[in-house]
Amino acid sequence: MEQDSGRPSGEDPVEALLSLEDLSRATGLHPAQIETFVQFGLLEPAAGAVREMFAVAAVDRLRIITRLRRDLGVNLAGVAAIMEMRDRMEDLQREIEHLRRLLGVDR
Repeated sequence: MEQDSGRPSGEDPVEALLSLEDLSRATGLHPAQIETFVQFGLLEPAAGAVREMFAVAAVDRLRIITRLRRDLGVNLAGVAAIMEMRDRMEDLQREIEHLRRLLGVDR
């Protein structure tokens, strides 16, 4: 039995967008702080958005950034380096999974 997600049929949650204000409410961060992260390259607005709109995945990304800053005391340059390495690792993992599917290899 399919569970109703509360979204209109056909709407992909990955492609849902949040305004800066919505993102601020979802993360508890001030909009100016989010804009600082955007200016520093830690977060990117959704491509093709008319105004600053963000993918829903930005909520999780901001939670990671916040944890690095507040809990671990990492400066913005350090956060940028960590996030870049994290992004590269995720890209490599997706590539490995793609190659495994092509080769028909199970884990």
